[in-house]
Amino acid sequence: MKLQDLHPYDSAIVGLSNLYRVDYNGDFFINAPFIVAPNKTISTGNTFVLINSPNSKNRKVHLVGLLDAYFDDGVIFLIVQDILSHETFTINQYIKCPQNPCKWILIDFDYLVEELNTEIIKSYCGSCKDAKKKSVADSNHRKLNDNLLEFDF
Repeated sequence: MKLQDLHPYDSAIVGLSNLYRVDYNGDFFINAPFIVAPNKTISTGNTFVLINSPNSKNRKVHLVGLLDAYFDDGVIFLIVQDILSHETFTINQYIKCPQNPCKWILIDFDYLVEELNTEIIKSYCGSCKDAKKKSVADSNHRKLNDNLLEFDF
């Protein structure tokens, strides 16, 4: 039984306001600044990087797995399990961080690795910026002097 069943909400209103949705696969779309994942969608069973107190010097980073999520009265609740210690705990946050800064940030591990790989490739390839503007053939192409091709008969 999913925890969302114990906490009913008006899925039409919340879904139409583009805040929270659960799809047929059980993936959770959470449109909030503290969720960093492709299309703001997180799935149970995936691995995430959880950063507690991201704005302070005492931040803590955990590698966690998502067990479940539910929405109740404007607050998102995530049940996660630390991969190293196997400790299960619940984190919560208002879906919109209006006055208070976000208490935590959840980053999809696969998404993070993909972004890091992209940045590494861009830093390795010095001419990648030029590659988007013009091709290598165009950048090495010298303009020919075309006035020799004109013939007068």
